Amino acid sequence: MTDTVMVFTSKSLSTMLSEGGTGNWAGNAERLKHTKWVVATRNGNSGWTQGDEAHGSAFLVGRISGVKSAPAPEQDRFVVMFDQYAEVSIPNAWTNNRNPIAYTSLTDLGIDPEKLQWKPFSAHQHVQEASGLTSKTAGTVIDQARTMIASALSISPESVKITVAF
Repeated sequence: MTDTVMVFTSKSLSTMLSEGGTGNWAGNAERLKHTKWVVATRNGNSGWTQGDEAHGSAFLVGRISGVKSAPAPEQDRFVVMFDQYAEVSIPNAWTNNRNPIAYTSLTDLGIDPEKLQWKPFSAHQHVQEASGLTSKTAGTVIDQARTMIASALSISPESVKITVAF
């Protein structure tokens, strides 16, 4: 049974949390709505990879909670949202599929969801935890803006420079 969408991404878990899911994918929205799981695998050859996982390895399993349109200018693409996630380390999980999105099953990938350590997926909470902050500061706001700009332009957040003048 095909219950899983596997994506080949350069984005980190932190970026996914700040963006509310994994995207921006050109997929069949109707088919995506009928999948239960998303497995993120590392694209280490993009030139702007955010994670340090080995190329082709699976690093995240998420329980899909919905699909939404990607932000402008990519409204024809989709963001796969999830409400829980578990970090995994599965080498060579990517199938070398030509497209960066593939349909499979957790069983075929050798993943038992009952054995994973699930964490709630909360973008706002994670951004604060990752930065060590308990309330929004200028640094947090700038980091969130950098991530949103990078997502809208399909570039690395590290490529976005923000200057504030007083």
